[in-house]
Amino acid sequence: MTQKLFYGVAAAAIMIIAAACNENNPAASDLSIVPAPTELKLSGKTVAVPETIGISAVDDSLKALADTYIGQMSSGAEAVLPLKSSSSEAFIRLGFDRKLSSEEYRLTVRKNGIRITGGSTKGVWWGLQTLSQILMQAENGCIPAVRISDKPHFAYRGAHLDCCRHFFTVDEVKRYIDILALHKLNTFHWHLTDDQGWRIQILGYPKLTDVGSVRKETLVGLYGESDEYDGQPYGGFYTQDEIREVVRYAGDRQITVIPEIEMPGHAVAALTSYPELGCKGKGYEVRTTWGISEDLFCVGKESTFVFLENVLSEVCDLFPGEYIHIGGDECPMTVWEKCPHCLAVMEREGYSDIRQLQGYLLHRIETFLAGKGKKIIGWDEILDGGVTPTAVVMSWRGPAGGIKAAKQGNHVIMAPNNYSYLDYAQTADPEGNGEPLGIGGHVSLRIMHSFDPYDELSEPEKQYILGLQCNLWAEYISDFSHVQFMVLPRFCALSENAWSEGKTDYDSFLRRVEKGMLPLYRYFGFNVADYAFNGIE
Repeated sequence: MTQKLFYGVAAAAIMIIAAACNENNPAASDLSIVPAPTELKLSGKTVAVPETIGISAVDDSLKALADTYIGQMSSGAEAVLPLKSSSSEAFIRLGFDRKLSSEEYRLTVRKNGIRITGGSTKGVWWGLQTLSQILMQAENGCIPAVRISDKPHFAYRGAHLDCCRHFFTVDEVKRYIDILALHKLNTFHWHLTDDQGWRIQILGYPKLTDVGSVRKETLVGLYGESDEYDGQPYGGFYTQDEIREVVRYAGDRQITVIPEIEMPGHAVAALTSYPELGCKGKGYEVRTTWGISEDLFCVGKESTFVFLENVLSEVCDLFPGEYIHIGGDECPMTVWEKCPHCLAVMEREGYSDIRQLQGYLLHRIETFLAGKGKKIIGWDEILDGGVTPTAVVMSWRGPAGGIKAAKQGNHVIMAPNNYSYLDYAQTADPEGNGEPLGIGGHVSLRIMHSFDPYDELSEPEKQYILGLQCNLWAEYISDFSHVQFMVLPRFCALSENAWSEGKTDYDSFLRRVEKGMLPLYRYFGFNVADYAFNGIE
């Protein structure tokens, strides 16, 4: 009997002969899963995978989840696992165990089939992602009999994608979400507004996309060294229907989408569209290069808050999740120091430090969003202007901001650039190792794996760490193949650090990545950086 298993090499399916499953099968004694499960027990026996694999579910929500999983695993390069929905004699059975927490699951492989139960659809979904790795490791049509009990350590496990510096299509964003799901990441941070382009349709302000989504040209080469431009207009934005489509797609895969709407800095695209919102009131142009602009929203004009609140009202309607990211990073305040409107606010509020104006904006926006049932996340610069106890701090300038925030009782998402920035080079010698042009920095797979989000925190303070995130900024990343190259396999380190309760040594981790995840990457036809597997760091 021939059997088609979903192990892909390049884009070709492998047809193998199913052999008798017994204790002598190599599959019986070894199984590599990333991230490392809480508990994994092998029985020393193996189970034959049937030629056609039926999936049954106990209710409609799990039937829909099974259909999503079948769709996920049917999107590989060429090889397709023969999965189908089935109401009887199913090899895979899905169910609930309400004693488990929401994202917790149990997975058992026995002679009579595979059983996955979860505390909710989320738990079952993560169990299915583990199942993908198990099936990929079949030997002669056999998989190990195993019992896995598993749950995540952190509730927040996120990955960011910058669609402002370079724009990615709806289908590419969906593919990015697929990659998150494979790594049990449950949050997609979608960077939608910046100096180089406004990417989200706002019905009340059509110029944001008519004008602000297009820059006249783009820098060629390295920022700070090159003065060459390509002379080509560059743009793109997502309609509200497309936003809803992405949010729905992510939700089907148990992933929450958090939009980022930048303020008060990184606002040049918005100011080009509506110049009256800036302190100067004129002379703005969608930025054609990278770096930091001194042009900010004017916090001294009430019209700025009318604009921001109207924009955020539409954003809240599009994104049902709990959080809105409001940026807050990289705000040189020289323009505020010269602006009579901003200085009038300082005098009225009794401020002595210009940075307090950012706190003024933050507090007003947070209050507004709270009225809509939302919470705010901001980059760690929001600490500088005075932060409310309810704001969530995303620590990017190293872990220091997160440590400070946790010690003062703010919740924190750790995304330090020196451990979590995926636009950084993957090796210490990027030019010598043939890496693409990049922004600089060095974050190898080993460096990422070494991150300790609890460093310098006491036991009571650790409770304020909500979770971890990796960020992918796209100044030098213009196509989706390059996106894949920058995140794979480094997402594995993020996944391991965010999910697993204990951390294995790096060599053990790398072996599990190579056996458990590389076959999946090949199956889907992803572009993967192989430096770590060749001993290059």
